[in-house]
Amino acid sequence: MKKSLIMVLLVLITMSMLNAQGTTEAKGAYPDRPVEFVAPASAGGGTDTFCRLIVDIINKNKLVDGNVVVVNKPGGGGTVGAAYAADPNRDGNYTLVALNGAQVLGLRASTEVNAADLVPIAALAMDNVLFVAATDSPYKSFADVIAAAKKNPGGISVGVADNLDRLCVEMINQEAGIQLNGVYFDSAGEISSAMLGGHVAFGIMNPNECIGQIQANMMAALASFSETRLDGVFASAPTFAELGYPNVKFQMFRGIMGGKGMTEETVAYWSKVFEQVAATEQWKTNYIKKSALDGTYMGADKFGPYATQNSEQLFQMGKKIGLFE
Repeated sequence: MKKSLIMVLLVLITMSMLNAQGTTEAKGAYPDRPVEFVAPASAGGGTDTFCRLIVDIINKNKLVDGNVVVVNKPGGGGTVGAAYAADPNRDGNYTLVALNGAQVLGLRASTEVNAADLVPIAALAMDNVLFVAATDSPYKSFADVIAAAKKNPGGISVGVADNLDRLCVEMINQEAGIQLNGVYFDSAGEISSAMLGGHVAFGIMNPNECIGQIQANMMAALASFSETRLDGVFASAPTFAELGYPNVKFQMFRGIMGGKGMTEETVAYWSKVFEQVAATEQWKTNYIKKSALDGTYMGADKFGPYATQNSEQLFQMGKKIGLFE
């Protein structure tokens, strides 16, 4: 009798320990080690700022029971960072990568990295695009641009930093019946230097890339590719639709993808985390409002199809003008 009682007690103790262990594992099992958040750009740039602000919000609001570490992998227009995240030797569940529309388009055209190896998680914002000139240039309005381009077809240069910028120039050319010449630079900073130095007449830029120069009255936005006018220092820039070119409109998504092999459960986990990030006042004030972005959030169910369709449409447009030959 005594032996049977002891056996029952041992069984109960064992079950209790197992239940406790299972509860502990279920509560905080993921992530149980640091998650790498890949910024496919150099430290201090727009993508790096995007990643580090997200991590700061995650930490301040304790949205993740673990560490998220930003890792910079610049080069190849985002392909170096994307290749790092898509490496099959890495654990995709512990790898995130920030990618914008230009970088995903680059992956679509790349023979080195398969965009399908990355798993869409969320888009946190839509970035706007501006047509910018130096304030000391002779071009004070977009009408001046049209007049100059018609007098000198192919002789007016516009600084671009990627293929999306180049496609924006092509939209203008097709709709306005002119021939602006897109000139590639490695970054918006280089475009700014070239434009202020008189080496190119105009630049295609995101608001956060030129807001400082516009506030300092060194540059002016002559037109916006947005559907409605932007706020703040950009409010004086008419949309192309207002100028009579309703088909000249564009926005670039800023999103996050998971590494190769990331599971559906992990995708759902991060999609929820980023939704919480996008809902914070810090995100809305210090990123969306400050950078004149549209705070459009898309979870994995919408972002995946959108990113695929968007990159394919832009890829086909690029092929027509010989960007990807």
